[in-house]
Amino acid sequence: MRLFGNTLGLFLAMASASALAQTAPSDLTLVPVANVTSPVAIRAPADGSGRIFIVGQNGAIRIVKNGTLLPTPFLTVPVTFSGESGLLGLAFHPNFGKPALPHNNEFYVAFNRPNSAPQLGSSPDVVLSRYTVSANPDIANTTATLVLRVPDIASNHNGGDIHFGPDGYLYMSTGDGGVQGDPNGFAMCLWKKAADNTPGNCGSGTPTYFLMGKVLRLDVDNPAATASADMCGSSGINPPQYSIPADNPHVGTSNTCDEIWLHGFRNPWRTSFDRATGDFWIGDVGQGSREEIDLRVRTSTEPTFYGWRCLEGSATYNSQNICAVPPANVLPVMEYTHANGRCAITGGFRFRGPIAALNGMYIFAEACTSEIYFGKPAAGNTWAYTTWRDDPNGYGTYSGFGEDEFGNLYVANNQDGVVSKFVSDHIFDSGFDN
Repeated sequence: MRLFGNTLGLFLAMASASALAQTAPSDLTLVPVANVTSPVAIRAPADGSGRIFIVGQNGAIRIVKNGTLLPTPFLTVPVTFSGESGLLGLAFHPNFGKPALPHNNEFYVAFNRPNSAPQLGSSPDVVLSRYTVSANPDIANTTATLVLRVPDIASNHNGGDIHFGPDGYLYMSTGDGGVQGDPNGFAMCLWKKAADNTPGNCGSGTPTYFLMGKVLRLDVDNPAATASADMCGSSGINPPQYSIPADNPHVGTSNTCDEIWLHGFRNPWRTSFDRATGDFWIGDVGQGSREEIDLRVRTSTEPTFYGWRCLEGSATYNSQNICAVPPANVLPVMEYTHANGRCAITGGFRFRGPIAALNGMYIFAEACTSEIYFGKPAAGNTWAYTTWRDDPNGYGTYSGFGEDEFGNLYVANNQDGVVSKFVSDHIFDSGFDN
């Protein structure tokens, strides 16, 4: 990993990326595999079944099995479904479907709770819950265990993507709450905070909001006996359903929410782990001018602050208050402006599947202009990208990606409901070194 030191360097790197278009096989295409309501993510357990699970923002998780969409949902989660709210993420325990191992029937979902459920803030909580599968592997039990609660202040900027990392811990992204410009400074605050329009006022006032604009890291396999004061997400949950990994960055400090792994995000809507390296990729939706892709290399010792609300992408967004002297931060590895109708990035995956020419590419999308981008390492340990496909515009089109057990890549279109697979006959053609 290397960061662009300035905006000029970033856009020069992007401008030099035209040769990337020749690296994709000429017959590469998207082949529809299912049509469902409001898909936002595709996941697959490592259980040998070959199934893919499609997360519908409306709360339904559907299964494609042996090439066929099963008529009965795997699970329907009660959610608030409107705008950016709904069912947001799904993660299967690494031991799912392995009878000899613990936690073999468990999976997790992230979502906006129904309006009727108790809430910590002024909008329904964004929560993490654990479910189990029934005796029928294609049907889940409907009883859930509430694991973590994040208060919310508006219906948008929820984040909500979840993944198990190579270390066995569960990672969850959260948005800054949705108030434009994050005037309360939620994304920068490491503790609990009032909605007081004073971004530097972290820890004072009525401490209603916490864990917003973050990436959280949880040990869900070894719950703590009791919730410590720094386990902010266990509010109202007893006994606690997770513990804090000992090497989380804020363990050992007072008045910090110890679930926090990374912070300073606006809306880290879609994230992923590179299955080959364990590196963590983040697509963070921008404010009014820039979209960004962030990267956390598995062995990184860089700062844990990713810029928002001081920076939007690599550009200064705010230089007042706590941003007058911004904390040390990590800049994006790729970014683009809102030119030509672009407005919302959809983070993707680094390709590790059977299409050799795509090996090592980071594939992501733009949800307003329906562009799909191919990124790859460029000179000087930077990254550059080019547009592979530009489909008809429409807000909220390409909304999420996913891999199956074999590394095949899928993309969901939230607007038309189509989930498609990246397909090429040139699976043995040589790709670039990564």
